[in-house]
Amino acid sequence: MTGGCSIVWFRRDLRVEDNPALAAGVRSGKVIALFIWAPEEEGHYYPGRVSRWWLKQSLSLLDSSLKNLGTSLITKRSSDSVLSLLDVIKSTGATQLFFNHLYDPISLVRDHRVKEILTENGIAVRSFNADLLYEPWEVLNDEGRPFITFTSFWDRCLSMPYDPEPPQLPPKRIISGYCLLNSDIYCL
Repeated sequence: MTGGCSIVWFRRDLRVEDNPALAAGVRSGKVIALFIWAPEEEGHYYPGRVSRWWLKQSLSLLDSSLKNLGTSLITKRSSDSVLSLLDVIKSTGATQLFFNHLYDPISLVRDHRVKEILTENGIAVRSFNADLLYEPWEVLNDEGRPFITFTSFWDRCLSMPYDPEPPQLPPKRIISGYCLLNSDIYCL
């Protein structure tokens, strides 16, 4: 088992196009594409039947897209995403984790915990804006607070000193960072 591969943690961003976490993972070398289904972490927002159907279809399409690029999607069922990430890191020797931001309160707490625990374990963790023109903490009023009206917010967006990132093309190829042996994951 050799280290040095990176985990790209897919969550609600089930796409290869315009995905900054995936692009960063590809730039870093070998990639382990990972989705962890931990619905208990969603609190009162446990997904219903239609949401689960949509998720299954979306994961299938993502896996197909990834296979066309050279890798596959690993899916794990868990009640604790952090522990699952640590298990995959231990199994693979991965040294980096990339993921895209989520902004709901439950995800913010979990993502902070992920960054804190993985960093303590020597894993480089980077997260990216993949859904918004600007991060919420970048578009503030003159007092440094969030806007309360859309018009004021939009006017500030239009006058930002830099343009939002342009959409990214999907990678041309992904170097797979794993193989499966007896249900365990190993870096190549």
